[in-house]
Amino acid sequence: MSTTGKSSPRRKRSSSRAKQTAPAPPNGSVGTILRALRQARDLSLAEVSKGTSISASFLSMVEKGKSDITIGRLIRVMQFYGVSLADLLPDTQGTDPDIVHEHERRRLHSPAEGMDIFMLGPESERGMMPMLLAFEPGAGRKDYGRHAGQEFLFVLEGELILELEGSEPRRLKAGDAACYPGDRPHLLRNGSKRKALRLICVDSTRVL
Repeated sequence: MSTTGKSSPRRKRSSSRAKQTAPAPPNGSVGTILRALRQARDLSLAEVSKGTSISASFLSMVEKGKSDITIGRLIRVMQFYGVSLADLLPDTQGTDPDIVHEHERRRLHSPAEGMDIFMLGPESERGMMPMLLAFEPGAGRKDYGRHAGQEFLFVLEGELILELEGSEPRRLKAGDAACYPGDRPHLLRNGSKRKALRLICVDSTRVL
């Protein structure tokens, strides 16, 4: 479900990309974290723009909280910085390291796409990335995803329109599943303008 990004020109300043994370601020501002990640690497907006193919003016608006950003674009920026999308979310450590209770789920909301991503794994350092995706009626991803590993989908309720490069769009209903290489460009959207869509998405490698 993610997209690939280009390497950061100054990433060698740190010995470990995974350690270059920024703690989520109390208000959960995505823009605040993105600005902190950029400044920690001593990068200009122009350099990030060149590495992600996203305009510097748009990146500036996102950092200032004046514009929303789609999940696809956000993942491109996070991959450019060498960190996980999960690093944007508050750390909700539960009492059991192997269990995530419903109230402990970490949530990322995309107003621009009308969708929510709920992390179902206890922490982001494990290889597999299980997620619950919830789409509002008529909503969907605006950017094609592409990443390493395999991706598995299982529709819980509603109707999913799955677009895979080289194939006609497929409609999946509750109980249907799909599995495909993550590097095959793919797009997910709600096939109904009246009902919500909920599905399980599992990426076999830590792409977020």
